[in-house]
Amino acid sequence: MYNAESKCEIPDNLKTKPQECTPEQIRECHGDVEEHPCTEENNTE
Repeated sequence: MYNAESKCEIPDNLKTKPQECTPEQIRECHGDVEEHPCTEENNTE
């Protein structure tokens, strides 16, 4: 089972998996970043 809280920095804002966040969602949570911090290699399922 997927555990969002262990993979996402802001699980309250997470609607699906971090890998499925839209650019707008990423911008709201993390500001202007090149890559989504919650989907870094060490955070994949």
